[in-house]
Amino acid sequence: MKHWILLAAGMAALPAYAQRANTEPIPDLPLRNVPPAGEPAPAPSEWNVTLGGGMGYVPRYEGSANDRLRFMPLLEASKGHLFISPLRGIGYNFSDDRSKEYGVRLSLGHARWENADARLKGMGDIRYSAEGGAFLNLRFGPWYISSGLTTGIRGTHAELGGGMGLPVSSADRLRLGVNLNWGNGKYNQTYFGVNDQQALASGGVLTAYSASAGVKDYALTANWAHNFGKQWFSSTGFSVKRLAGSAANSPLTVRRTLSSANFLLGYRF
Repeated sequence: MKHWILLAAGMAALPAYAQRANTEPIPDLPLRNVPPAGEPAPAPSEWNVTLGGGMGYVPRYEGSANDRLRFMPLLEASKGHLFISPLRGIGYNFSDDRSKEYGVRLSLGHARWENADARLKGMGDIRYSAEGGAFLNLRFGPWYISSGLTTGIRGTHAELGGGMGLPVSSADRLRLGVNLNWGNGKYNQTYFGVNDQQALASGGVLTAYSASAGVKDYALTANWAHNFGKQWFSSTGFSVKRLAGSAANSPLTVRRTLSSANFLLGYRF
């Protein structure tokens, strides 16, 4: 019960912190709490909780010319088919097969704050909003495929990823992958479009622009996880993202190729 209270408190504080930090989603963070090699999976009746944090060097917003260093919380909890985390949201996995996951989830849509960068002047804030969706993840030996479809008031977007996980040693695991993200017209317009009022408010820096549906970005990712023991572990990640389509051609986009790096330290309960 204590672990659950700690996780809930951390999640409640996350949106307020994220508003101050102007955070960006990063595709190479660990998505689930994986026990060390040789350790049995937790019993379905038990809570499996991870708490931790670290630092990330990331773009101020997608397409920004500038990067920033920020704190990154790591919060994960699961019990049987139920999972909850700031990264994956609150969801339910209907599968009993560890090589196949499918289910539904409720999460927070990506927010962006006007004060994150001078180029966003006049664009206004994009605040958090609820999104609902479904996911399907498959594993074939060292290979994996991940996918998801999510929709909310800001539009619909989909993700598709794949790659491989390699056990380097009994304590180390390397994951290499590729990710692709697609957005419909409403979603891409929200984050990369500029209407007439916003263009006027920018003081002539931005011109009006209508974004259309299509692939938003694709990325190469790498993640190295090291287990210090049964409880403590570290995660080091790096990604290179390339904006595409309407996102790449937006007047908000200064850099089409974006990179990020992060390091986290976590503790399993």
